[in-house]
Amino acid sequence: MDWGSLSDRANSLMSNYNQTHRDEDIEEVIRILSVWYSGLPSGSKNLQAACANSLGIAFHMRLRHSNSIEDLEQAVHYWSVALELWTAGSPYYVPLVVNLGGVLRRRFEWQGKFEDIEQAIMMYSAATSSCSPDSPYRHNLLNNYGLAVYSRFEQTGDPQDLDLSIQTHQECLSLRPPGHSSRFSSLMNLADAICVRYHHRGLADDFTSAVAYHREALELCSAENPSYATILMNVGIMLRYSFERNGDLQNLNAAIEYYGIALKTCPDNHPTRSSLLTNYASDLHTRFMQSGNIDDLNYSIELHTNSLANQSSTHAHRFSSLLGLAIALMSHFKIYGARGDITDLDAAVEHSEAAIHLCPRESIYYLPLLTHVNNALSTRFSRQQDVRDLERIIDYCYSALRDVPHHHITNQILAMDRADALLQRYFYEGGINTLEHAISFYQNIMHDLSIGHQDFSRVLIQLASALQARFEQSGSADDLNCAVNYYRTACKAYPLGHHDHIAAFSGLGNALLLRYQIFGPLDDLDESLIHLAHVVEARALATDHPEHPKSLANFAIAIFARFQNQHDSTDLDIAVDYLQAARDHPNQSEGQHILTYLATALSARYTEREDIDDLQESIKLFEIALPMFAPNNHQALHLRRNLAGSLQKMYAKRQTIEDLNAAIAHFEAYLTISPKDHPDLPLALISLASCRHMWAAANKDYDSFQNAFLLLAAASEKLAPGIHTWDQLTAALRWRTDAIVFHHTSALEAYKTSIKLLDRHIMATPTVSGRYKALLGGILRDTPSLAADATACAISGGDLELAVELSEQGRGLLWSQMSRFRATISDLRDVDDEGRQLADEFEFLSAELGRRQSDSYSDIMTVTETLRRTQHEEEAHQYRQVSSRWDAVVSKIRQKQGFAYFLTPMPYTELRAAAIAGPVVIINASIKRCDAIIITKEGPPRLIPLPDASLVGIVIMSDDFRGVLRNTGGVGEEKMREKQLIPVFRRLWDAVLAPVVEVLLTIVPKGSRVWWCPTSKLTSLPIHAAGPYRKGASNMPNIYVSSYTPTLSALIRSRRQNASKVASITPSFVSIGQSKPNSKSGERELEAVGAELELIKSLVPPSIGATQALKTNSWVHLACHGKQDFVQPFDSSFALRDKPLRLSDIIQAEVENPEFAFLSACHTAVGDKNAPDEVIHLAAGMQFSGFRSVIGTMWAVGDNTAHYMVKEFYDAMFSGKIDCTNAARALNKASKAVDKDKVPMDQRVVFIHIGA
Repeated sequence: MDWGSLSDRANSLMSNYNQTHRDEDIEEVIRILSVWYSGLPSGSKNLQAACANSLGIAFHMRLRHSNSIEDLEQAVHYWSVALELWTAGSPYYVPLVVNLGGVLRRRFEWQGKFEDIEQAIMMYSAATSSCSPDSPYRHNLLNNYGLAVYSRFEQTGDPQDLDLSIQTHQECLSLRPPGHSSRFSSLMNLADAICVRYHHRGLADDFTSAVAYHREALELCSAENPSYATILMNVGIMLRYSFERNGDLQNLNAAIEYYGIALKTCPDNHPTRSSLLTNYASDLHTRFMQSGNIDDLNYSIELHTNSLANQSSTHAHRFSSLLGLAIALMSHFKIYGARGDITDLDAAVEHSEAAIHLCPRESIYYLPLLTHVNNALSTRFSRQQDVRDLERIIDYCYSALRDVPHHHITNQILAMDRADALLQRYFYEGGINTLEHAISFYQNIMHDLSIGHQDFSRVLIQLASALQARFEQSGSADDLNCAVNYYRTACKAYPLGHHDHIAAFSGLGNALLLRYQIFGPLDDLDESLIHLAHVVEARALATDHPEHPKSLANFAIAIFARFQNQHDSTDLDIAVDYLQAARDHPNQSEGQHILTYLATALSARYTEREDIDDLQESIKLFEIALPMFAPNNHQALHLRRNLAGSLQKMYAKRQTIEDLNAAIAHFEAYLTISPKDHPDLPLALISLASCRHMWAAANKDYDSFQNAFLLLAAASEKLAPGIHTWDQLTAALRWRTDAIVFHHTSALEAYKTSIKLLDRHIMATPTVSGRYKALLGGILRDTPSLAADATACAISGGDLELAVELSEQGRGLLWSQMSRFRATISDLRDVDDEGRQLADEFEFLSAELGRRQSDSYSDIMTVTETLRRTQHEEEAHQYRQVSSRWDAVVSKIRQKQGFAYFLTPMPYTELRAAAIAGPVVIINASIKRCDAIIITKEGPPRLIPLPDASLVGIVIMSDDFRGVLRNTGGVGEEKMREKQLIPVFRRLWDAVLAPVVEVLLTIVPKGSRVWWCPTSKLTSLPIHAAGPYRKGASNMPNIYVSSYTPTLSALIRSRRQNASKVASITPSFVSIGQSKPNSKSGERELEAVGAELELIKSLVPPSIGATQALKTNSWVHLACHGKQDFVQPFDSSFALRDKPLRLSDIIQAEVENPEFAFLSACHTAVGDKNAPDEVIHLAAGMQFSGFRSVIGTMWAVGDNTAHYMVKEFYDAMFSGKIDCTNAARALNKASKAVDKDKVPMDQRVVFIHIGA
């Protein structure tokens, strides 16, 4: 049989099939065409194309009745083969494109392969360009082109696709005039697209046009037509859009009626049936939400279920049906509140997650669908407390947010979902990193929202809750204060009766209660009670509200707090009654928390009344609540400690060893499950140690006593920053004291831990002045010699290198901490690209922290007290944020090869670099012993015990020295002053310096440079002037050239900084003098300042040009009054006319190439008497700011004599090569060369040299 006969035979059978739908006819067509196709020779392309086209038609005909994916795949295959053979020039090209594009779009609807719709659109676009306007196939081509572009719009939401679809359908309609057999389908398609545009843009003309097109389509389409149901469905959708626009419920009712009529005419295998069922069900659910008719909701669930059954598992819109069913099931669960059927919720989650896995990521429905998935998972977590639900939310959001533009509205919704899930996970199982992420995300969301945004206040509430939680971990008052302020703002934003209004007041009441419990302001307690009572009253109107039990419990906790303050037992009874009512409420969902609070109140009532029933009930409730918490939940950790405390009380009452054993067991269980960095850990260890002491006493067991010591040591080793840093330090100091008293071997370890914790505790405070106050606060007032005592302990233990390290770590803490933000990391830039990036980030954050830690930073702020307080809180908050980022960068730097010890305490092997130009002598004065340690550039440190020195003797010597200066300061008393100073210098020599010099002379010859690093009250004594002051004996100025350094690291920094610039840059010199300071300063006029400045001008070589700015000159000479502030040493200042130049200002100065500073002013090198080891004075500030070499004064400078020393100093300084490191020798020469008849002894040694 030839092709013509075969083709005629196939066409006849297909015609019969169209009339009779006999499967045998179409199967015979496919059989004979397949046999013919397989037998065609490879070169007969035209016959191959014709046969493939006929096979495509046959499979497509059978597809209409079978809805078989196999038939669809075959149609796509054969028409694709035909299209490869019939190119654009073929007369069959356009109809073939129409057919192939149609089945590709159909396959996309079934399987969701986005590439199918893209391929179809590409073919249609090309064919439209080549198809003539009068082609009989053009209208079908345009029709399918419009449908394909509309399908893509449904996925991507691109408005250009929607406009192109409408434009294409309009052209198609013009080619199908009235009377055309396919006009109704064009009307339907055009109306459908315009309807969607109306839904998105709300244009009234679109609504009118769509209605008109729908009506004309209905007039042309009989009820028997397969498209009739589709048109009715589209009319219903149009009416729903109108309802969504104007809220007219009649439109929604009419839409539902149209769906009902359409469903009756729509057979089970109709391609539109699934969409019809989904739209019908969704609108019924919408009406349920309006009217509350449960029948609508139940029928909605039924229709959604039928829609899913009518679809293939890969249907392109199956995700929409799954989502609709999930939403309906969620509504069904929620209408019953706490008694909702959990199977509804599980099914809602299951269908939601199935939908999100089916929905293409590029679909416009993906992100809204994801928000529902998150809601379903969050609701189920609240009911079942399965943390895996939260983890799924977090994973979904992280994945989606990578693809969402930052300012897209869905970005904010997903970011909020993620932050909420993280916060819920933190409340459930703890984890400070989880909490930090939640806070960061809330802050980012709040930054992106305007104040009037509908979600702004809800973000405030959630952020406040997270900050309050972080406060409970870290103890930062800034976090708690910010939380209170955010809650207040949210309270004002919501009207009375709004559900978030109650949430805001509840949060505010709880935050104020917490602030009272920590800081004690009674106003906070009073206000908390008012707000929490307001919440209870509001919820009393709906006692079945799921939050009502929580409101009762919160109010009870506030009442209990008032009892703890006023000790009115009535309050205690009220608190117990409210907690019992909350426990017994049918809708309570936080039973474990309520039981914990009730147990705590009962334990307190036992302490008040000693009713054993209360204590027994307390223990019972604790034991019931404990297994209800996740093991690592922070509330569970508190509960274990409180339960152990109740058992401890029971042991004290009954003396039953089982109670004590149980208390110990719970403490130990707490320690087992507690995170190693949990801030409560040290307190639990201390409590356990107390129990161990009881057990040891009861059993006379010395090993248990030793075990208690180990527990104290463990308590102090926990270095995590948090709310209990002070408690950790307290524990470490207690450990140190006990170890010393009982001569325990752990004393040295206790000292090491205490110094480490002291640094951490001080560093947590953002400002320098705040750190100073923290350094002197509380226990530290009683332990001013911590570093010296630690050093002495290491010396006694024979570890001199450790002694040097502890001395370094425990002194100059404030300077050391500030210097961390000025570290240079030029070598890091040479490692790799990441190294350069880390170096840039480190320097940026260090500069920011250096700026924020200055007390002067806040001086630019408003002076109104309320605003200042708020700004200070915000500054502290920002400081901690930047500090956290800085810590993270430092951690990354330490991971780079060669930088493992970056900014860690220097070991002795690095510290001895301070002695590269001469020995450094640490003189340690402790209550235990006094010693000197000589450090040289090579070899181990050398110990020189000072048996004739004692801390008490040094303190007396310091007081005597200051007394002489104070009592003989008048004009004409110079000889008396010298006579009285010499015995003090002699005592200093005999007790401290003579043994040291004896050893030094075996290391370096006379005339060498030596650096002194004194501790304690030795910092106030002029070591450089000590001597025997006996005939024939040399005093210190004639033995060595003395310099001072606050710490070894400070000297190392002085040697390193600017080293590469010194040789290449000609130093510039500025002299600043102020004879008559600001009138408010109260200082007298310095009459000799002008002469001193003229003298300097004559002495400075012409090559050194003077400028007027301190920051731009490398050499500085200051001649003015120096004022020491004994209350706040960082406010010590130089008295200038316009305003004082404070130490805190000097710290912040960014001098370009600092080298040398001469401070010709009083008291510029006098440290703080309360913290002598911190060496807080103006000269040290200049050194910290970068000046490598500084001349300062240890007491008052004579106005009439200073210029003599200045002349001799600069004569010596500029007699050879100009080098700032020659300053110490020049000063030594000046003190010996000056006319002793004009300059008394105290004024010859008042100047000291600090630095390189």
